[in-house]
Amino acid sequence: MDVRILQHAEGEWIAAMEPWFRQRQATLTTCRPDLGDALPEELPDWLLIMGGPMSVNDEAACPWLAAERAYIRKAIDKGCIVLGICLGGQLIAKALGAGVYPNSEQEIGWHPVTRTDASADWLPTKFSPLHWHGECFSLPEGARPLCRSEITPLQGFTYGDRVVALQFHLEADTATADCFYKLEQQTLPSTRFVQTPEEMRNNSTAVAESRKVLYSLLNALNAP
Repeated sequence: MDVRILQHAEGEWIAAMEPWFRQRQATLTTCRPDLGDALPEELPDWLLIMGGPMSVNDEAACPWLAAERAYIRKAIDKGCIVLGICLGGQLIAKALGAGVYPNSEQEIGWHPVTRTDASADWLPTKFSPLHWHGECFSLPEGARPLCRSEITPLQGFTYGDRVVALQFHLEADTATADCFYKLEQQTLPSTRFVQTPEEMRNNSTAVAESRKVLYSLLNALNAP
């Protein structure tokens, strides 16, 4: 199993996904387009597109975003398994022609999402993953809306049976919140949808639940 990871910041890696892939003896290769790494010509079996502090709309400041978006579209068209998280999900949306726009406010912390696609049986009806975003995406043509939260009408979508885009960080483990804090360039607002550091760090139950959902998703994508 050849797995390509598109990483965009220190600490924004695959976290809780790693043991699942290691158990299957996958070859994990990380590419950092933000640091000037060239995107490979060959396409992998799996493409994992992770988060980052930049916006998908920052192509003037981050010109590598356009090339990455084209690579993602190529992987989708060739039938690769493609999973995007936060910025990664927004890159998938934009690669499929959808818009990415500012949300009404930031959504940061362990907040509930509700499933909207009854056929996605790997996803619970309701659970609370880790969020860390201020933008959201619209639904690409041909995609199925997956879930929503109180302030984000579209928290994820599926495109066919091999592409999943998520706003929230299903890969989160116990160290993820601290990693994300280090990437923050401004003070977080004190609003109803932004939790305190203590609330985000002291949540082992939510971490365990998120990992269970993550593995259900990976098993579903890996099914023949």
